[in-house]
Amino acid sequence: MKILQRYRAAAVGLALSLIAFVPQIWAQTPALSLTQALATAQEQNPTTDIARERVSAAEGIRTQAGLMPNPVLTATSENEPLSDTSGFTFADQTDDYIYASQMIELGGKRRRRVAAAQAGVAVAGVGAEISARKLDTRVASAYWAANGAALVRDLYQNEVNMLDRMAGYNRARVRAGAAAQADLLRIQLESDRMLAEVNLAAAEAARALIALYREMGASDFPSEVRFVDALESRDRPVSPPIEVVLRDRPEMRLANENLTQAQANASLERANAVPDPDLMFGYKRWSGYDRFTGLDALFFGVKVPLPLFNRNQGKIAVADADLRMARRALDAEKITILAEVASALSDYQRSADTIDRIMPSMSDRAGRNLEITREAYRIGGTDLIRYLDAERMRIETRVLYVRALTQYHQSVVDLEYATGMMIR
Repeated sequence: MKILQRYRAAAVGLALSLIAFVPQIWAQTPALSLTQALATAQEQNPTTDIARERVSAAEGIRTQAGLMPNPVLTATSENEPLSDTSGFTFADQTDDYIYASQMIELGGKRRRRVAAAQAGVAVAGVGAEISARKLDTRVASAYWAANGAALVRDLYQNEVNMLDRMAGYNRARVRAGAAAQADLLRIQLESDRMLAEVNLAAAEAARALIALYREMGASDFPSEVRFVDALESRDRPVSPPIEVVLRDRPEMRLANENLTQAQANASLERANAVPDPDLMFGYKRWSGYDRFTGLDALFFGVKVPLPLFNRNQGKIAVADADLRMARRALDAEKITILAEVASALSDYQRSADTIDRIMPSMSDRAGRNLEITREAYRIGGTDLIRYLDAERMRIETRVLYVRALTQYHQSVVDLEYATGMMIR
């Protein structure tokens, strides 16, 4: 209970320390919640459109796979003389053919081709889902990184303001002869050091904000944003059983769809080894041996490839190899998911332990150390250096707390992705 009270006190202290600095900019600073960032990314990031177009392309392939072969119309004319064309008439003295041919697909090729294309549509659909989840993960992680970086910058700026006030107070005391010039220089040096920290933290906050808006698919990058979701608010994710993860994780479903597609392709390549005959039907105009008489006749025919040499052996071998690889890829994906879940769960537990157990007591000790040192300095019981060290310890503890909170939220995002939960 004491640890929980200390954690709450530390969280309240962190929030109150920022209140003095941020109200002036909130009125004109745009607000951004994690929900808004995720929705904007899904709407604007080009990767979502790319994934949708892949699905459209796969659907086009499926449509094409179901179409029958086109018939072929052939027209020929024979016996036209190259010389001595006197007395020659085309209509009576040539053999003319006009016929249509239609290839008949055997072995269930069209049905198997459609099945393979349908599996491709399923693969593209799951791939689009994976792409959307990866985008959500990147956006959420970038949101918390930018949120934490902005808080660190504000903490350092708040500390600079405090040191400036302390320098002004001691400057007046030096003029009155009540304080040493060395103490004022020491405070000013600490203020300069902290100002350098502000600049470094501001640069980091700007980079993190640009990275967030880049993941959101934005082309305009604001210099400042008010983050609606507080870093101190924490939801405890409840991970589903590992059997559910292995069943529902999109990457596992993608591996299964790839296996289905490989099986369909192997079946199709075996069907492609079956010869497809061409049936022909048409009209023939035969001049015969009489220059002035001809014969009109119907024309029938069939053309069948003889599979003496090419029996599609190479493509069948490729399809069989792809099928074996798809089976092994399914096993490899299972191992990968198990490792990702274990790693994400370990990171989350360590981050939660840091926030719940280590940081509350550390923040409490830093605060009490500063109170004691400040009072001792006020009554002359300690020197300025010890007081500034206690102040530095307090601010560095708060910065560490913010970074621990940032890491905690990012570990939650990683755990949600690893276990197939919704990114939020």
